[in-house]
Amino acid sequence: MNPEEVRYQLISTLLQAGAPLTQDELIARCGIAEEEILPVLREMVNTSLVVEGELVPDKPSPQYCWAARWTQEAERRAASSKRELKSAVKPSEIVKERDLDIDSEAVLRFYDYVINDYNPPKDKQFLVFFQCSVRRPFSSSPSHASMRRAISVATGYDPGRDFRSCPVHVVVLASKVGPVPYELEDVYPANVGGGGVKHFSKEYYALVKPILAHRMAQYIIAHGRNYRQIATFTEGRYAEVMEEARTIAGVYFPIFPMLNGPQIIRRGKSFPRTYWEKYWIQLYLEIVSWLDPDMQMQAEARLNKMEVRYHEGISL
Repeated sequence: MNPEEVRYQLISTLLQAGAPLTQDELIARCGIAEEEILPVLREMVNTSLVVEGELVPDKPSPQYCWAARWTQEAERRAASSKRELKSAVKPSEIVKERDLDIDSEAVLRFYDYVINDYNPPKDKQFLVFFQCSVRRPFSSSPSHASMRRAISVATGYDPGRDFRSCPVHVVVLASKVGPVPYELEDVYPANVGGGGVKHFSKEYYALVKPILAHRMAQYIIAHGRNYRQIATFTEGRYAEVMEEARTIAGVYFPIFPMLNGPQIIRRGKSFPRTYWEKYWIQLYLEIVSWLDPDMQMQAEARLNKMEVRYHEGISL
């Protein structure tokens, strides 16, 4: 059977399936030899026509689903999470921005939901922690634009705009909440603006640092098994919180940016001036190291197209 015939049979089988199929189920339903199916299936996964991963519980992975159908299911689940979270916060618990604190009832309910009732999207392979920003939603801030660029250049998908397709799941370290999954960034109290931990007084930071570290560690403990790799892009006090969270969780992951690491010299005709514009290359390089060879080549092509030039950093 030629590749086009195999491709047609795969599409037909996946469209008719009522749920994600394991590799064995897919091969059996297609009635085609494994050595003929797998190369075509891999090409369809790489071009995002088919979603691959641990998509549903109680079935061995990898599982496969037609991408458009899985997108609809993911959107339904995300909407359901938002509804559940919104219903968990009572109107009486909504307070003014200046009164919202790390131990406010709405904050505690949000955190409890994320740890105990929330399920990360099944199709996310990688977890990256970002630090929060003054601007809300977080994804609209200039700092997040640079951090997101690292992900979009590496994978081809923006974690905000292309949430359903991006293999990287972003969880924000919010200064008055703790872990905030990107898809819940517009839900109260995560959507309330305010200064970050870098703006806290020395005394208040000393008080909240262990609380935030514990909360971030609990996210890793509760949900870390859902991801193949973890990294964080957090600096200063945010990095200190994540270092402590890493110790509590007992899970090692790199914390970027590193001051002696790679740094962008220029991008096209422009020269980066802000911290984030200079150092997003470190997160990009880390994510690329997680990808298969074909995807690594595509990532390098995207970087070259942007005319990014960077130095390799300082070896210690």
